[in-house]
Amino acid sequence: MKVEVEKPSIRNGELLVKIRASFVQPADILNSKGVFPTTIFPRTLGKDFAATVAEGPDEWRGKDVYGTSGSTFSFTEDGAQAEFAVLREDCVAIMPNNTSFAQAAAIGTPFTTALTALRRARTKSSDTVMVLGATGSVGSAIMQIAKGMGCATIGVGRRGTDINSTEDPELSKSNDLRDGKGPDVVVDTVGDIALTKAAFEVLASRGRLSIITAPRQGTTELPVEIKALYRRQVEVIGCNTASSPQAEMASMMSELTPQFESGKLKAPDESTLSLVSIDRALEVYSGKVKRAVIVLG
Repeated sequence: MKVEVEKPSIRNGELLVKIRASFVQPADILNSKGVFPTTIFPRTLGKDFAATVAEGPDEWRGKDVYGTSGSTFSFTEDGAQAEFAVLREDCVAIMPNNTSFAQAAAIGTPFTTALTALRRARTKSSDTVMVLGATGSVGSAIMQIAKGMGCATIGVGRRGTDINSTEDPELSKSNDLRDGKGPDVVVDTVGDIALTKAAFEVLASRGRLSIITAPRQGTTELPVEIKALYRRQVEVIGCNTASSPQAEMASMMSELTPQFESGKLKAPDESTLSLVSIDRALEVYSGKVKRAVIVLG
């Protein structure tokens, strides 16, 4: 429901930003349905944003910024799907100079989640990284960042990837691609228990399985062979950016900005996004519009 409210005011250390665009993430839609136990309603939603600083210290005014939520913004504090939002200075990053507002608004959640998953797995340049769901928003971000680090990568998906998960559900081809050693790091962005278990089975010795999601339906229990766990010294690691401070997410995005500007990383092409006005927000939240960016001017 669209509601008119007063323009928010700011305190010391805060910025009033004029929202230019906000990508509607699947997590936003789930949040609107009350899936997240920490959310306090009524609430303005919207995790990811691109904006222009309207009020704040002189060095910030007029700057184009972008960011994403941590544990509070859009959950216990009002989010980005409004004309204005209030953010602490350390919770925004300067936007890449070669992206549109819509593109910048699509960066936050996928790329900070990707970076978190790789860091939690202590990924290094000599590692081979396998990504389950490599063509999705987060999966493709992981592939980009891993390649930028110098890692070899193995994409897994239903089409257009190194391993077709429908034709090879056991992921046996990964051993062939690694001379029988298996991947050092696997990042699971899919949440299919059978596929997650298959990834665990093909991990290299001392490999790390980094998990960012779980099945929406059915069992969420992952059967793990304990002997394989300790004999191969592999690790299963959980990643949840929703529990992170927003300032930590902004710091990551500040690190990513020069990589987008240099072309090392690529933001989603605007032609792949559905640009809509805020008047169509209900249509977006009903699931009728995919990859939607609410554009506010």
